[in-house]
Amino acid sequence: MFSERILALAFALAVIATSATAEIKFVRPGEVPPDRLADPDMGALDLNAIYRGIDLLDRVRPRGSRGVIIGALVNDFTRDDIDGSPGITDADRELAARVEISQARARTSRPWAENDLDDDGIVTREELLIVGRVKVEDSARRQKFETAIGLTDQQREAMVLDHVERFLGLDRDGDDAITYDEAIFSVDADRIQTRVRTEGGALKPIWDADGSGTITEAEMRLSADRLLDLIDADANNMVDAEEAKVARQALFKARARADDPSRGNRVQCTLPEMPGAAEVAVIQGDSGSAVTNLAFDVPNDPVVRMAEIVVPQGETDLYLIASMRTPTVLRLMGPGEGRVKAVVGVAAPVALSGGGASLANTPCHRGFLGIRIKEPGGISAEFGRALGRDDLRAVVAERLGRVDLGTLTNTPDVVLQDDVLPVMEGDGQFIIDRFLSFDPGGYQELDPGEVQSTVPVRARDVPPLEIGLIVLASEGMIDFVAPPPAFLSREVPDGIKRVVPEGEVANGIVWDQKPGGGSRARFPLTVVVRHAIDLPAGLTTERGVRLIVPDGVPAPRGAKNWPQFKG
Repeated sequence: MFSERILALAFALAVIATSATAEIKFVRPGEVPPDRLADPDMGALDLNAIYRGIDLLDRVRPRGSRGVIIGALVNDFTRDDIDGSPGITDADRELAARVEISQARARTSRPWAENDLDDDGIVTREELLIVGRVKVEDSARRQKFETAIGLTDQQREAMVLDHVERFLGLDRDGDDAITYDEAIFSVDADRIQTRVRTEGGALKPIWDADGSGTITEAEMRLSADRLLDLIDADANNMVDAEEAKVARQALFKARARADDPSRGNRVQCTLPEMPGAAEVAVIQGDSGSAVTNLAFDVPNDPVVRMAEIVVPQGETDLYLIASMRTPTVLRLMGPGEGRVKAVVGVAAPVALSGGGASLANTPCHRGFLGIRIKEPGGISAEFGRALGRDDLRAVVAERLGRVDLGTLTNTPDVVLQDDVLPVMEGDGQFIIDRFLSFDPGGYQELDPGEVQSTVPVRARDVPPLEIGLIVLASEGMIDFVAPPPAFLSREVPDGIKRVVPEGEVANGIVWDQKPGGGSRARFPLTVVVRHAIDLPAGLTTERGVRLIVPDGVPAPRGAKNWPQFKG
């Protein structure tokens, strides 16, 4: 044993000596020690180029050739260019974020799905008890087989209840049932979107050297070549460890001289300064309550919604921060409308309809700013921290309708001013009522030329959502197959198990949680497609619309992965 230890120690010392001597360079008698590599001149680089250099050096392995280094960049470029169009844009990052969110939700919801025995989208205490007993019995059989010791009835029951209580910890509304939304609540989609949008994927946004919004392979290669000309001190087309070390130190010194305000974090995520004497109010929501006819030139062509902001009379200038999840047009109104000097959009683009306020949009996201609290007091405190103030006020809601900054209240279910929803009769009114059940603020037709925006705005040829279906029906492009009124929705009292018809009729059912408990089922609105059409923007299966496409009729454009029934 002792001799084995001696041999092992000798072998370890030999390895250490070998690795150490490999780094030693002998100087023969009469030779002059080699000069230390001079720092490359990085003074002419702008801040983005400095960060591209640092990012490039992260790809350098011990003694790597220029071809290998640029090849690693190209591989990362190919990985991030995922939408089929040449170049990496915000659209690629949005798709990458969606994939990551979807994968995270799938992982998180898998245990929940295993407990949803009747596949109705809700896991109840009764289902948890059944699954828990099956798991405990399986465990008990294994333990008895392995140890010849069985579990007592009390131990079995305790394990079952532990399974139930562990899962009911996901129940956020206290109804002893877990919905899919509750199961995936821990997946922070905002934070994922923010990280991918601002930091990129394998290739960081700083490689957009010309600031065009698109990273092309040509500009990436050109930037890398210019940087490697500085890093490769002996011009032998190889970057060794010493050259990489010296170049990194030079880049860090250049960054320090540039007085980088982001302290190394190259995400342009700062809020503009606001006068200390001015009032600052924050509104935060997922969307506005009304739908508009506008389209913003942003990735994925989202539906643009609208909210109204009532400003009270006052003598002090007012600055408004609008933290929205989706593109939103704000209509400033009320006796104090002129007090609003500027509106700052956070994350999703915000536009203004009328008024004389200045407008700015920032790619900041509330998640990036560290703001995850959803209560008004928390939101005002967190935005105040970002601005260095403690006097902000906030209105927070999932859906913003008419917001009163005087009383800090939000009325989400009022039809907004200048609504142009058509007046329908018969079955047509069911479709209007259905639209209002999703978007109670109604429908707004706005002139793009009168909308103040930081991104290009246009009017849609066909209105979005169900309003677009009404227009297509008036042109003979589609027909509605409207079920009787009693079938359009069904109330389910609190505590009663949801039961829905089986078969195709159940496809597209939308469940709504009622404020007082219980739920409501909205059954599919069936549309027969008669001619080739573009599906109205925003119309997804979540709206409970079912398409029937007769033989010989092209599938609607934009209806990829949409359940379509032949007939």
